[in-house]
Amino acid sequence: MFAHGTRTLAVAALAGIVGCSGGGSSPGAGPPAAPTVTPLAAAPTPPTAATTATPTTTPAPAGPATPAPTPTPAPQGLSATTASLSFTSSVAQTFQATEAGYAGALSVTSTAPTSCTGIATYSPATANGPTTSIAVTPIAAGVCTIVVTDTSGQRVSVSIMVTTTTGTISSVGRSL
Repeated sequence: MFAHGTRTLAVAALAGIVGCSGGGSSPGAGPPAAPTVTPLAAAPTPPTAATTATPTTTPAPAGPATPAPTPTPAPQGLSATTASLSFTSSVAQTFQATEAGYAGALSVTSTAPTSCTGIATYSPATANGPTTSIAVTPIAAGVCTIVVTDTSGQRVSVSIMVTTTTGTISSVGRSL
């Protein structure tokens, strides 16, 4: 049974009456046995009126998406379109020096012991990568080397071979 807001436990008591024939008690039978009390199971507790609220989170407003930074590519190695140039006339030739992913300065030099001084000229002396064209003009017969270097010390060499330059052949002094 339930009363307003409280629980009441109902307990049943059993009392036994022990009877004897003849309506009397037998000698030596002692007093009647005490009644045994058996507790009943408690009724389930009704749910409470209050409920627990589940907390919710409100996401922060999203701003404009920020793109991931683009990594700067690492230089790939300095190379030339040719390992050598051969001249048999006075016509200029070009080669390209390339270093993918490199936008820094490229220096073009020719120093001893393989200097091009008196053999060929080249232009430009400096340029920016990743690709630059170097023009080479022959002057006189000889062999030399042009070296292209980047700012981190990578280098590529191009061998220059000049076998003839402009000139004339004279038959003066020859007898036939």
